[in-house]
Amino acid sequence: MRRGILFLIGAVLVALTQMYALFVVPPVKWPGPNGQVLGTVQKIFYVHVPLAWVGFLMAFVSAVFAVAYLVRRDLRWDRVSAAAMEVATLFLTVAIITGSLWARPAWGTFWTWDPRLVSMTVLWVLALGYLFLRGLLDEPDLRARMSALLSILIVVNIPVVFLSIKLFRTLHPAVVKGLSRGDTYGMDAPILFGLIINLLSMTLLGFTLLYLRYKREEA
Repeated sequence: MRRGILFLIGAVLVALTQMYALFVVPPVKWPGPNGQVLGTVQKIFYVHVPLAWVGFLMAFVSAVFAVAYLVRRDLRWDRVSAAAMEVATLFLTVAIITGSLWARPAWGTFWTWDPRLVSMTVLWVLALGYLFLRGLLDEPDLRARMSALLSILIVVNIPVVFLSIKLFRTLHPAVVKGLSRGDTYGMDAPILFGLIINLLSMTLLGFTLLYLRYKREEA
């Protein structure tokens, strides 16, 4: 019962901050493929970016506990690492979906071989491979060791995703560029506030799901 309440609190907070972004934060002047202003469609940004952030964060948490397992050989750390990677995979999946929904009006297509999209997809495939690997191995210590190594490999790929828009020519916008109602560089205060509260609420939901998943594995 208490676990259900924790999830409900997290989900309600996310819903409230999303409604704030949708109905209160002014839209920015983000151009579409034909020069039109995207307007409200751009507000997918307030769910897409927090989803990706939590996906990255949970992958990092997984790697931290993977290293803890390799050092201490305590299967509790393996269970935390696995729970974090499951949550990471969920958030990365929805982040890719919402990114595609935004790309259609912004770029005129759901998918393009853009460096950011490709590197993000590679990260997602590795996360799916992690879950597949754990399903294949029955021996707990072997499963924990192999999972730990793959978790570390996954988190090493995260900087590649971040740096892809700097290292390569890409259609994907930088998060802090052009997010204003005018023609200025950076974010207006209402837009920044809308992003921050959604990052916080989505992070809380991510850690709530991590806790619930870990407790289920312990039961």
